[in-house]
Amino acid sequence: MSYDEAELREFYARHRERHEAGDWTGLGDLFTEDASYLDSVYGWSHGLPAIRAFLERSMDGLDEWSFPIRAVAYDTANGVILNHWVNRLPGTRPDGTFYDVPGASVLTYAGGGRIRRQMDLFDTAWMMREIQAWIDDHDGDLPYPAPQG
Repeated sequence: MSYDEAELREFYARHRERHEAGDWTGLGDLFTEDASYLDSVYGWSHGLPAIRAFLERSMDGLDEWSFPIRAVAYDTANGVILNHWVNRLPGTRPDGTFYDVPGASVLTYAGGGRIRRQMDLFDTAWMMREIQAWIDDHDGDLPYPAPQG
């Protein structure tokens, strides 16, 4: 199904607002009941309850992280929004550069202000190297909450 680019842009602006505000409940509200979400670390979440739980669990404690957008493209013929972003850990390295891992998202729009599917893709090995560099530069501290259990 095709969509007007203005509708896709308006939807994506709401998506970004909620993401940047850390409003994970509000972000979850943008998915259909039968939506699917793929994350490179957590794998697939199917259905709105699973997606909401994934968003809360995976983003907990990442308040100091940011996710700058590098580029966005809109495929109006298929209702797909493509974006290129980076996972940015807090602070900078001693040389002033960021701890960054590039990624991309594919959002499939369902109409009515909802997403049918989102796939977030990034290199998990690169992520582990950046996290280890951050730990090494911060006296063993973690850039996220310590795992429970």
